[in-house]
Amino acid sequence: MKTRMVLCGAIITSGIATAVPASAATFSARETHSGLLVDRPDGTTVGRLATNGWFRRPGAPDLVYREGGVPIAGIWESAPDAAVVRSGTTEKAPILGRIVPSWNDGELSLTIEPAGGVPVRTTVFERVPGGGAALDRDTSTWFALEGTYRATLATGGADAGWLSVDVDPEGATRFSGDLPPAIPPALAAAAAAAVEDEVDFIYGNVIDVAPFRR
Repeated sequence: MKTRMVLCGAIITSGIATAVPASAATFSARETHSGLLVDRPDGTTVGRLATNGWFRRPGAPDLVYREGGVPIAGIWESAPDAAVVRSGTTEKAPILGRIVPSWNDGELSLTIEPAGGVPVRTTVFERVPGGGAALDRDTSTWFALEGTYRATLATGGADAGWLSVDVDPEGATRFSGDLPPAIPPALAAAAAAAVEDEVDFIYGNVIDVAPFRR
């Protein structure tokens, strides 16, 4: 996400992935030149997750989530292990939760750990409609990467919703999902950012995109 957030020029997108019913979504986000914008189901922007500048003080977060321009949460990335989300921009702020990625044969899944709550785990992100192919680090071409991928969320062995990502070579990456109420917006945005990082990683290694465009 860090690389693609600083692209010049606004990338304007709206709505959610067409393969997922809009009425089911409680979370929606879209990549723009100024960061990841988090929207309500009606399209109203409620928050923005963006990098915390090029020159950060020691201990400052890598990303900051803002609502109405006001810093609400900070995200400290310690990839590939986890991202820690705090309700403030100092390391002393209370922890809101963590995002822990894992890979099985190059296919990403996430564990979302809200503070004081039950962890929510995703399946791998499978292409929809039809299933089959997954968001996979072995993807070799941009043509094979583009499309919509959806993961099922589970907590305590029970279905807890879903999260999808729409990868579009002509526009911005978009997210939608039905997330448990225990996951606050900043933590949801951090989960989307982890998936966006994965998309960027795969994009950076495909063979059909010139290096100067990555």
